[in-house]
Amino acid sequence: MKEKIPPHWNTTRIENRYGGGVPDVHICAEGCSFWVELKVTKTNRLNISSHQVAWNYAYYKSGGVSFFLVHPLSSPNLYLFGGDHGRELVKHGLRTVGSGSGAGTGVHCLWSGSDWSGLVGSLVGISRGRVGDHGRESGLEVGSGSVGVGSGREMKHWLTSPWL
Repeated sequence: MKEKIPPHWNTTRIENRYGGGVPDVHICAEGCSFWVELKVTKTNRLNISSHQVAWNYAYYKSGGVSFFLVHPLSSPNLYLFGGDHGRELVKHGLRTVGSGSGAGTGVHCLWSGSDWSGLVGSLVGISRGRVGDHGRESGLEVGSGSVGVGSGREMKHWLTSPWL
């Protein structure tokens, strides 16, 4: 994957042999930060641990952006799913990806194809949309050049806290 993404993106491969569910790669690109769990499969079944399901779902619920990027060995295509869909991916695997009679009964695929430039654009575009959507849902002012701005009193109170 690393040789396929733009060289100016900051990528960090995480080697975690002790569990915990933290995804394989952290990426910061074009002002967006997100995690990617890489999966390869010989069949439609995906081997996603309960820790990976839990970590990605909790991260999503906190407003973060994470993905499952799946490469079936029988195809040149890649499939991108939101990190909040780990449980459904475990249950349905890749059986219902795309259109056809099974569409709508499985997991919504955010992007699929073999064109890496399409994947790169989708990762950034989806990340921007997710962060923007979360900001509107939580009442944060998004797109103002500031992250999580309020009156400023909250930050001042936090900075003067005796706990620091």
